[in-house]
Amino acid sequence: MASIYHGRGAAIGFGENSGTYGDAVSRTNWRPLISSSLTRTIEKVPRPTLRVGSAGAMRRSNYIQSDNAGGTFSIEASYESMGLLLKHLLGTSSSTTGSAPFTHTYTIADDVPTGLTIENNRGTGTSEIFEGCRLNSGTFAVSAGGVMTCEFDVIGETGQATPRGSLGTPSFSTTDAPILHSHAGQMGWNGGTYDLIDMSLVINNALAVRQHLGSTVTAKPLRSDFQSVELSVTLEVEDQLYADFISNVESNVTLSFVNGFREFNIEVHNAYLSAASDPISDANVVRQSLTFIGQSDGTNEGVKLTVKNDNSSATAN
Repeated sequence: MASIYHGRGAAIGFGENSGTYGDAVSRTNWRPLISSSLTRTIEKVPRPTLRVGSAGAMRRSNYIQSDNAGGTFSIEASYESMGLLLKHLLGTSSSTTGSAPFTHTYTIADDVPTGLTIENNRGTGTSEIFEGCRLNSGTFAVSAGGVMTCEFDVIGETGQATPRGSLGTPSFSTTDAPILHSHAGQMGWNGGTYDLIDMSLVINNALAVRQHLGSTVTAKPLRSDFQSVELSVTLEVEDQLYADFISNVESNVTLSFVNGFREFNIEVHNAYLSAASDPISDANVVRQSLTFIGQSDGTNEGVKLTVKNDNSSATAN
C-alpha cells in the first residue's frame, strides 16, 4: 500500500551554514509549521529539434534545464525562537551580555549570511531536505484578535537527492511564547501615537536565481535590485496622517509588542507614506489604509528589529 502523508505534527527545522555555500548541516532550530510550499523543482523542456515520433505529431525527447528548490513557509512569530531567521533575513545580529533578559538587535547588511539547510518534517515522520537556502523575503503580519505570523520566501540550491526519509527529530523550546495582537502598543510616527487594527511588515532582499554553464543546480542567489522595507497598516481615520502623506513627511515608524520581560520591536527608518486611502463602503467606522516605505538615512538602513528574551544567543532556539 502506498504511503499516506498528512500534516498533523508537521515541523520545519533549520541549520546555519557558516562554511561553503550549499553544504548540508544539521538542523538544530525547530518550529511547528503553519504551512509550507517548499519543493524541489526540476525544469524539463523539449529539445529544440524538429525530429518527431512515428506518427509525426509529437516531439521525441527532453532535457533537464534546471534543478533548484524554493517556495514559502509560514510559522507563528515568537519572542524566543525566530532569531536565526531574523539574522538570515536582515543580515547581521548582535546581543547584550550579562544577565537575562538579553536584547538582540537585527539590522540590514550588504548581503545576507551564507545560507541555511532547511528540513520539511512531515507529521508522519518523513522529511525533505533543502540545501543552500537563502531568505528572499519575510512578512510579519497580525490583525486584531490574532497571532502574529511570519511567512518567508526561500530560494535554495536544490533538494536532497533522496528527498523523503526519516531524517530529523524535531525538538521545540519549552519556554517559547507567541506574539499576540494583545501585546501590541501604539504605532509611533512623527511625534504622534496611533492605535492599529492590523499591520504587515515586508522585508524584501531582491535575491535572484542564478545558473551557470556546467550545472543544472542554482548558484548562490545574490541581490539583483535594491532591498525594500514596506509597512502597511489599517486604523480608524486620522486626518494628520493623511496630511503627512500630502506633505511628504519623512520620519521613523515604531511599533512594539510586549509580554512581561519579552519584547519584539519594529523600527522603520526615515520612512515616507507611499499610499493613503479611506474608502467608505457602509455605515461602519471609516478605516484608513497606509503604506510606509523605509529608507536609508545614511546611518540606519531602512529597518531595525530588536527582540528581548532570556536567550543569551541571538540565534538560539
